[in-house]
Amino acid sequence: MISFYNGLSSAMKGSIAVMVAIAVISFLVGRRVKKLDPQELPKGGMFIAVLFVDMVNNMIRPMFPKYFKQSAPIIITMFMFVLLANFSSLFGFTAPLSNINIALSVSIIVFLTIQIGAMIVHKPKKRAQSLLSPNPLFLPLNLIGEFSTPFSMGMRLFGNLLSGSILSILVYSFTSYFGIIAGAFILHPIFDVFFGAIQAYVFLNLFIIFLSLAVED
Repeated sequence: MISFYNGLSSAMKGSIAVMVAIAVISFLVGRRVKKLDPQELPKGGMFIAVLFVDMVNNMIRPMFPKYFKQSAPIIITMFMFVLLANFSSLFGFTAPLSNINIALSVSIIVFLTIQIGAMIVHKPKKRAQSLLSPNPLFLPLNLIGEFSTPFSMGMRLFGNLLSGSILSILVYSFTSYFGIIAGAFILHPIFDVFFGAIQAYVFLNLFIIFLSLAVED
């Protein structure tokens, strides 16, 4: 097991660390939530966790009047992964989404979520009819549209993370000790925190929109 882990790329190790972090945080927060008094205001870390989930739920609920409970868990999980993946370099990991394979994996998950959700809600026959509308000649264009949406979402994440990594490397290479200081106090806070949060927010909104179009009437 250790030799297998050591053989993984640095981006894959970062991805595993992010997934473990999400699992641990979800488990601990879930246990604490069960003990909360609904009439009292949460404190400390629980306040932040409740505020975060409530904020995301308020964004999701208007777009999913019928299937909010079914859609919210996968949307929040994907948002947490992208957000923590963008922050992971602050803790010494390689940003997972700077690896094209991981970015494409995110695209595949988004694609499967949209397609499976649409088939469950609208049944396979009706879903097939929607791909053939307004007439069967549009099937190739409809299929391209279904594939291009999640693909572009993953590539957008990959492109932004890769460009940020390249810019940081260039600054480190040409500015010596000043570059290290600038990276620690300027570049990483900007690229990893500010731009990383913006990218996760954009991903969240796109995922909400395209999934709601697929499953809601």
